Amino acid sequence: MNVFSSTPELDLTALFNHASVGIMVTDEEGYIVKANPFLLKMFDYELSELEGQKTEVLVPTRYHADHAVKREHYTSRPEKRMMGHGNEFEAIKKNGEIFFVEVSLSPHYQNGHKYITAFVNDITLRKKAESELLEAKAKDLIMEVNLLREMQLNELKTKFVSMASHEFRIPLSAILSSSYLISQYGQIGNFEQQEKHVNKIKSSVSVLTGILNNFLSIEKIEEGKIEPSYAEVSIADYLTNITEEISPLTSPGQTVIYQHTGETNLYTDVVLMRHIITNLLSNAVKFSPKNKNVHLFSACTDTELEIRVVDEGIGIPAEAQANIFDRFYRAANSMNIQGTGLGLSIIASYVKLLKGSITFESVEGKGTTFIVRFE
Repeated sequence: MNVFSSTPELDLTALFNHASVGIMVTDEEGYIVKANPFLLKMFDYELSELEGQKTEVLVPTRYHADHAVKREHYTSRPEKRMMGHGNEFEAIKKNGEIFFVEVSLSPHYQNGHKYITAFVNDITLRKKAESELLEAKAKDLIMEVNLLREMQLNELKTKFVSMASHEFRIPLSAILSSSYLISQYGQIGNFEQQEKHVNKIKSSVSVLTGILNNFLSIEKIEEGKIEPSYAEVSIADYLTNITEEISPLTSPGQTVIYQHTGETNLYTDVVLMRHIITNLLSNAVKFSPKNKNVHLFSACTDTELEIRVVDEGIGIPAEAQANIFDRFYRAANSMNIQGTGLGLSIIASYVKLLKGSITFESVEGKGTTFIVRFE
């Protein structure tokens, strides 16, 4: 059948045979009717080997089913598809070599039969060039990201040094003065005052340790060195122990009150969870006035753990709430209270590592509620 000479005045056989693009004609069932020499050379077949074969012979085996579905869909609704419109495929030569082709399709009818003509270009070199370009861009992007991270880390270190020089001054001064007073009170045998200043030194050392731990935590988070380690824990007992640890930080007349409902056992990273709850509770205590209690609520079901930390403290101003989880950020009404502005940023990262969420509700002057949920 000569599908290229429907009119005696126009014989396209020479064009077909000498075209510098692969040309293939199939019937409506996808069987190859004709292929020009350029396509045969491209795929390394003889015409006799392709005639009567379905077009799937020219695509890798793993794509046969998908290609057949797409071919049948096209045959049912044929339309012209031009080159450069995303019609790119992996093709396979007779020897099994995989390469890339771009295909344009054109349906036509002859003697009452539907045929599809496919024009096939080998775009392997173009794909290789694109891949090399993408690889170069990826390397440039990685360099930019690394440079940005280094700049951010340097900025972080600069802010830390600035913050540390201020925040370290108070506890270091307390340690120095208490050390001197311990010596003085020791000479007169006033052991009560000695113990008082020993406790001040312990408290100041705890503050310094907390600042350093916060900075180290941020560095570990930045470098992706923290991986959750899950274990089963009784959440009620676990949180009860944490509230007892926080109690010495409370002001006169202030108590941390804990209530739990629902299931008691769950899987979590006990270290990260301790950081989260300890930080939220210590903040609630620190930003609450005397005689105002702090409440810790936990509710555990088969699908979710919800933890609420509620205080009646100074609250978060409305204009500061959007930035409250930013590093080193402190609301204007908290500037006279010791702190680094790192805690909430760190626990937000820990909550994310545990696949949870953290939100809050706050009214300035009335208090704040932080809500942490884990599924």
